[in-house]
Amino acid sequence: MDDAPHLLLVGDGPVVEALDALCGPLGWTTTVSAGQVEVGPQFDAVVVTSHHDDVDGPVLRDALVADTAYVGAMGSRKTQARRREWLLAHGVTEGALAGLHAPIGLDIGAQAPGEIAVAILAEVVAVRRGAAAEVASVSERGGAIHPDLAPGEAYCPGG
Repeated sequence: MDDAPHLLLVGDGPVVEALDALCGPLGWTTTVSAGQVEVGPQFDAVVVTSHHDDVDGPVLRDALVADTAYVGAMGSRKTQARRREWLLAHGVTEGALAGLHAPIGLDIGAQAPGEIAVAILAEVVAVRRGAAAEVASVSERGGAIHPDLAPGEAYCPGG
């Protein structure tokens, strides 16, 4: 797995701005679009923050059909239900729809745009690393902090 994913951010406003800004320090590449964009294998993750049916539906459909590693969408449960119906009516199978993370982000009580962006990016990391079903505070989990590395191999960027 490439450690520097390419995220497609669909939408505009403060959450997309925060997502784009936070991806830089992570070394992640972003493409930002307020409208429809062709989704292909160049994207490791697709994050939809817009609430425009003519944009959201096609982008989510294409990302799910392309088996994009992470596909997520912001919005209320009502918005998610509307999207789900649109996606099913436009060729997305129940199996593919199971890959949609919506509402998007880890449940960390985020409210401000930057906090929401952190919750979204944390979920992207968890899914990419196969930890989505296990997500919890590191302090609540037993065992090694980096179980996939041998003792002494972890890098601590804090010095």
